[in-house]
Amino acid sequence: MNKLIFKFALSFVLLLNALLLFFFYPSAFQLIEPYLYPLFFIYFIVDSFSILIPKYNTDHYSKKMLGIHYKAPPKYDPHKLHIKVKETNRIAGYIFLIYFSGISLIGAGYLTFSWFTKVHLYLLFFAINFADYFCIMLWCPFRSLFLKNSCCNTCRISNWDRLMKFSILIFIPNIFTLSIVAIAVLIFLQWEFLHWKYPERFYRQSNTLLQCTSCDKITCGKQISFKKRPST
Repeated sequence: MNKLIFKFALSFVLLLNALLLFFFYPSAFQLIEPYLYPLFFIYFIVDSFSILIPKYNTDHYSKKMLGIHYKAPPKYDPHKLHIKVKETNRIAGYIFLIYFSGISLIGAGYLTFSWFTKVHLYLLFFAINFADYFCIMLWCPFRSLFLKNSCCNTCRISNWDRLMKFSILIFIPNIFTLSIVAIAVLIFLQWEFLHWKYPERFYRQSNTLLQCTSCDKITCGKQISFKKRPST
């Protein structure tokens, strides 16, 4: 089974189980949290480390930041690349502001309202985790509404996903949640530094490995055959 399909299926199972516990066995959350949830977070920690270790980072959309996965075309226009980078940086800034303002509001609600419990935060976390893989596999609002990129392989914010889904856990501080948030921050900073230092690695016009002829297919958001995909 493809790794992404497995993660997508697992994220759905985790969300479904969390919903079942919440609606039918609400007291079970408190009972199983000290035992079961640390196992989940160990999985997320190990999975996140795979992004930082080149040998285990196998997805085009994630590994494009690395020099070993960069292949320059015969020629490209650096000026056009500069314009593209400037445009996507601006849009990425808007996305960051909107998304993390929402996370901050959720955190403020949790800290303010007594009815807003840790269980709700866990539910939101598993929902966001499922949404992450839903965006990769089926439909992504950031791609369709903001960035307008053709697929995940050309996405400006691919490796923001860990920070986007793990940041909500900072409101449930323990050794597992703080560790996974720290790793997410590290992945985000690595991505942003390499994008600043080597922007040519991140765009189809300057990296032939991001063109459709090199696509790993499973991340493509277009419902068309591989042969019909445009090459630019």
